[in-house]
Formats: sequence, C-alpha cells, structure tokens
Amino acid sequence: MGPLQPSPEEVRRRAVGAWLMDAYADLANARSLAAHRDEGTAPFASAFHAEQAVEKGVKALLVWHAVDFPPRHDLGLLVGFVPAGATIKDRNIGGLNVYAVEQRHVAGALNPMSLNERPTWDEAEEAVAEAAGALTRVSADLASAGWAASG
Repeated sequence: MGPLQPSPEEVRRRAVGAWLMDAYADLANARSLAAHRDEGTAPFASAFHAEQAVEKGVKALLVWHAVDFPPRHDLGLLVGFVPAGATIKDRNIGGLNVYAVEQRHVAGALNPMSLNERPTWDEAEEAVAEAAGALTRVSADLASAGWAASG
C-alpha cells in the first residue's frame, strides 16, 4: 500500500498556507526596505513588495474558495473573483496596481514620456499600510471561511 494521499481540502489548505507565508514575507520585505532607506533602498521596491503581499493574499483566498484565476497582476480583477461576503472586497486596493510590475528601465532619451512616476517614501509607506490592512482582512476572511493553518 502506497503513502496516503492528502485530501483535496488538505492540498488546498497547504497551498493557502504557502501563498500566505509568501504574502507576509513580501510585507516584511516592504517594511524592511522602508526602514533602511538611509542605506540606499528605493521607495518603488518597497511599494512593489506591498502590492505583491496583497496580490498573494488575495490569491490565497481564491485558492481556499477553489476559484480559478488568471495569471494577472490586477488586484481589481482578482478581488472581483472573491466570493461575496469577504471583507477584502470592502477595501479599495486597486490603487496598488501601479506598483504591480517592478520598474526595471528608466525612460530612454528618445521617449522621455515613458517613465512612470516613481513613488515617494510617503507613498511607499501608504502602500505598506494598505497592504498590512488588506492582509489582516484576508486572514479574517480565510478564518471565517473555515481555513486554519495545519501543523
């Protein structure tokens, strides 16, 4: 007899745990970058990790509810897939979308208008605060939907 296969619910439970662990790690990264700005860290990097924290948290919620979602970095779209009644739907997290894709290139001389406005530290800190609040909501939504970390 082979090893016992975990139930589909247990597989989902573990996947949600992994998504949430990554979400909280991104939040910690965002906070750490902001705390070490005197060492040359960038506000955009902090804001990017804040957005990633929320995105991964929302994906954890979708996984728990067994909702398929497209591989997109669009918080408004993703939250639209969250079942009714989840409190994350009450938060306006779409503003974090601007930080969803890390900026790797500065505008070229031929097209100076292609440079996206880069966030200030104040804006990065707002993004971090929004992410923290959103993850608190996601955790509460998961708990009320019957998810609990195992082991």
